[in-house]
Amino acid sequence: MPADVVRKVLQVSERPVHVLIIGAGLSGTCLAHGLKRAGLSVAVYERGAARGDGFFGCRLAIGPRGSKALRDALPPDLYQTFLATCAAPPRHLAVYSDGLDELLSIRLPASAGSGDGSATGMHYASAMTLRQLMLTGVEDVVHFGKELTHYEQRPGGRVTAFFADGSSAVGDVLVGADGRRSRVRRQYLPHAGVLECGPAAVFGQVPLSDAAMVLPGKMLEGLSVVSGRDGSSLMTQPMEFKWDAMGEPKPHVGCLDAALIKTWPGLSHDRTVDHVLWGLMVPSWFSRTEPACLAGDRLIDAVMGLTRPWHTALRALVKLTDPATAAVTPALVSDSVARWQATNVTLLGDALVCRVPDAGEGANAAFRAAGILCRLLAEAVDRGRPVVSAINDYEAATHRCGRAASSAYTKCLTRQARATKPVIGPVLAAGTRMRLRVADRVPRLKARVASEYRWLQGGSTA
Repeated sequence: MPADVVRKVLQVSERPVHVLIIGAGLSGTCLAHGLKRAGLSVAVYERGAARGDGFFGCRLAIGPRGSKALRDALPPDLYQTFLATCAAPPRHLAVYSDGLDELLSIRLPASAGSGDGSATGMHYASAMTLRQLMLTGVEDVVHFGKELTHYEQRPGGRVTAFFADGSSAVGDVLVGADGRRSRVRRQYLPHAGVLECGPAAVFGQVPLSDAAMVLPGKMLEGLSVVSGRDGSSLMTQPMEFKWDAMGEPKPHVGCLDAALIKTWPGLSHDRTVDHVLWGLMVPSWFSRTEPACLAGDRLIDAVMGLTRPWHTALRALVKLTDPATAAVTPALVSDSVARWQATNVTLLGDALVCRVPDAGEGANAAFRAAGILCRLLAEAVDRGRPVVSAINDYEAATHRCGRAASSAYTKCLTRQARATKPVIGPVLAAGTRMRLRVADRVPRLKARVASEYRWLQGGSTA
């Protein structure tokens, strides 16, 4: 073989693997952090124009497995910043009637939200704050204003991503982490859609100081669920952080957390302040009623109309909602599909398994999946294995769990949809209230009923 040909073969075989990630959401940035720490070349392409664009108004409950995945992916100081920027954990879970009669009260474990760095307990994060945290430390590899139009898989094992601004990028692996309406998924698995399933969810935020004027004190200390007579349900949780409206650490915050907050650049992009988050599950028809108009004050007025029989304190909370935080989304779940042949294109996060809305279990699953993909890619590179074999192993590890999660979520939404039907809803709601009252007085039954509300804490805490 001629010397120049040998030299070209060696250059190709020694070429470092370069990973293209489409989407700078939580899953994409988690993978980027892990790949950087593993010494792999990575670039992230985000369609948003800037780091602070968009509104991410929900809260995410990060359980032990999600926390461990974050701890493995992030630099140690950034993981400590994650712990420092989580909200104070709720002290209890209480269920009320829409007249604010307490039906059930459960003391939550004191270890929830443990800040010792051991990845134990539950950690409650603002989605916007967590987004800014995950963008910290990967600024050099994230490219904003890059909306994917399509990709092409080339001979020789490379893939090219094309963007709306006319630019393109070439890599060895392309990971679609571009959310529930993923363009990568649409091209790669055109038969695998995202289905609207069951009820819709409305969200909003009220400044904590305003909420304190209308809500009972207990609702300001824990996670609350209100069971409506029509079958609808409302969730509220106070989100109290370690910094004030000016971004300065509060006086009672410890020195280490205060230093992490003051030196964290992500806070300058974050608009999150102390608030009470509320979320209302409503019938599916709600999100299809003048969808273009259901935002801001119009959305708040629509919710006020739905909750007319409710306690005045609950209606006052909705009325105090910051219009910029009011949003509605239909319940969405990924269409279940059979395993596909692995290539150098794969999916991650909501692009792989979509469950909207959820209380954070999707984020936990995405962090774990990012960790698996990162580890397998790094091992393949170290051992000289083809990256497609690593992707095949990753998809085998996540596919079964994803299908099971989608199936369980669909069943949950189906039950919720039944609860919001005009005739059967009130009957089911009355039965639920009676069951909760009995369970509150019977310890064994109370523990069983309490397990049914784990989804509000981000699913299983295991």
